[in-house]
Amino acid sequence: MWFFRAPTIVYGEDALSYLSTLPIRKALIVTDRHLRTTEIPEKVRQALPKGAESLLLGDVGEEPDLEEMTRHLDQIRGFEPDWILGLGGGSSIDTAKILFVLYERPDLTVYDTTPLQPLGLRRKSRLLAIPTTSGTGSECTWAAVLSERQEKRKHELASPEIIPDYAILDPEMVVGLPPEQTRNTAVDAITHAIEGYVSTWRNPFSDALSEKALELIFGNLLSVLKEPGDRSSRGAVHIGASMAGLSFSNSQIGLAHALGHALGARYKTPHGKAVGIFLPLVIDFNSTVCKDRFDRLNLLVPTTIRGTSLGASIRSLFRAMGQDASVAALGVKKDEYSDGMEELVSMAAESTGLVTNPRDSGSSELRELLTKAYSGEV
Repeated sequence: MWFFRAPTIVYGEDALSYLSTLPIRKALIVTDRHLRTTEIPEKVRQALPKGAESLLLGDVGEEPDLEEMTRHLDQIRGFEPDWILGLGGGSSIDTAKILFVLYERPDLTVYDTTPLQPLGLRRKSRLLAIPTTSGTGSECTWAAVLSERQEKRKHELASPEIIPDYAILDPEMVVGLPPEQTRNTAVDAITHAIEGYVSTWRNPFSDALSEKALELIFGNLLSVLKEPGDRSSRGAVHIGASMAGLSFSNSQIGLAHALGHALGARYKTPHGKAVGIFLPLVIDFNSTVCKDRFDRLNLLVPTTIRGTSLGASIRSLFRAMGQDASVAALGVKKDEYSDGMEELVSMAAESTGLVTNPRDSGSSELRELLTKAYSGEV
């Protein structure tokens, strides 16, 4: 027996106005330090129902740890929100998910958030996500990631109860996204779609979503990078990114995410950039067991950049985007990388991505992929 899980998705022009139709009395808005300085949080406040109160928490940082995520928990409990809104990229939305759990269930720790533990949420509030990047898919998933600073690793939490009730995909929220974030988050979405498509837990629903996600992203991403204000292309990439999130949330990630999480945790590399460095290498690695599926996806790549294999096409696309293709390009020194190799191998080996990756991998395979990633070796 399988389940397909998804939020109610409100998308397209003026999607943000849907907030005014919801029975919101007190809204907690969780966002990051950058967005707090923009007009976007005020746009969200203005879209709330007339008379609704709001509390804005705007200090989520990049790759936040548990202490950062929960520093305002007492204030939140005093405010007593009936809706929690995650506004921003993956860090803000994941923080909103974790605050949702701990606000609803103060008797739990965050590590009780597992697929096997009934949480009994939604007694006090509902959860809503408004992504301002096109890539993480967190608005559609039942996962949340937090950093472990002392251990230099990322912890993956998951429960179907932390899927947002609503995801609002308004192209106006991403029109001003800078090129670097546009690239990194799009690479993350591409990785989600490809890994979801070959996961050992793949299914007809995730397959269809992966294919359509890649069609939309491949067909519009370079246009977005060339013309950032192109709302039509922005909207297409935004929807494609959420489709990719729905795909991997219902089929799971793979080896590129396992390796990317390890790299990101140790070297503070942006998530999309980290998984993108490994994606072509992992495609090549997995091709021995799922070449036919990769060949099908390769047909979705525009002919102007399509190579003879999906790995070659992804490398061509990343070059056209100006995306970093190696660990060396991040500025990590080779001796420092070599010194941390066994720690990276250990962290990657603990990821759930190894369980659902289509080809088995042990320490020697992980070490080989990590070694190749330093120079981007084919």
